[in-house]
Amino acid sequence: MENSPTALAHHIKALPPALRAMQELGYDADECLAGTGLTQADLANPALETDFSLAQEYRFHRNLLALTGDPQLGLRLGKAYKVESYGLLGYAFMSAPTLRHALILIRNYGPLSFTLFRIDFRVDGAVASLVFHPDRDIPEDLLAFYVDRDLTAAAFGGETALQRRFPFRQVVLMHNGGDGRAIYEEHFGCPVSFAGNFSALVMDAALLDAPMPLRDPETSAMCQQQCQLLLARMSKSSGCAEQVRNLIIARPGFFPDIDYVAEKLNMTSRTLRRRLAAEDSSYQQILGDVRYQLAKEYLATSTLPLEEIAILLGYSAPGNFSHAFKRWHGSSPRQFRQEFH
Repeated sequence: MENSPTALAHHIKALPPALRAMQELGYDADECLAGTGLTQADLANPALETDFSLAQEYRFHRNLLALTGDPQLGLRLGKAYKVESYGLLGYAFMSAPTLRHALILIRNYGPLSFTLFRIDFRVDGAVASLVFHPDRDIPEDLLAFYVDRDLTAAAFGGETALQRRFPFRQVVLMHNGGDGRAIYEEHFGCPVSFAGNFSALVMDAALLDAPMPLRDPETSAMCQQQCQLLLARMSKSSGCAEQVRNLIIARPGFFPDIDYVAEKLNMTSRTLRRRLAAEDSSYQQILGDVRYQLAKEYLATSTLPLEEIAILLGYSAPGNFSHAFKRWHGSSPRQFRQEFH
């Protein structure tokens, strides 16, 4: 992902909240950006062609740590990442029907959250965990910062959506914490363990099915489709099949025919079929896969009736959708949904 221009353009959007927080603490923006090759104008409008790399991101955060001399800076800056900072993912989270659904979204669309870790969501009996796995080699001098920032953002960022502080049973951190155990336990409001193989926010599973205060399943479903599009664009694949997939996903509730897609790609439908065949694919295969992936998202993370999901997926009747889903998955939409409740 880090070599994809779209991924990097997305990743640069993680810098402005931290920069604003540093300015509020009295630090100069130019000092924060020194040596990165970036300007405040670059951060205000991070176009896809903006020259940006992980090396620049690392330099930025090293600047912040050097300026403040604060080993727990990640705890402070993590609070700057409100749920709306994450764009479509944030809106999908806020409008999800329950916390369970919202955390499934975070697991499914973790790369849209700016994190350098791989996010998982687990439920084991009475305990649920949002887990951050190491997904790349983060420099040792920045590991504690990224762990602290991302767990703080997850723990505090959803307060707007939840309209309350969320109680945790335990927090696990991937670094040794230095001499700051008391600081961390006061910060998270629960026992904290250090030097784990992963980081995690651990909570009571009984809290997962509480309704989200700002729930709006239709809005959440629409946002999820756009999240699918963003993830597709972050893919390293740039072949014809990927272009077709992006066009199919682009407009929620609208599933174009092959003639429409071919016209958008400035070719005839015959040429499009030939190019897809050369990639061992076809328009109907891509369309079916998009519908299947979206159907699983809607069923797992929304409470929309099957009739409305069928309409969102472009089916004229719920029965047609149910037959298609059983063909894809081997079980009915209702049976699939029951797995998440």
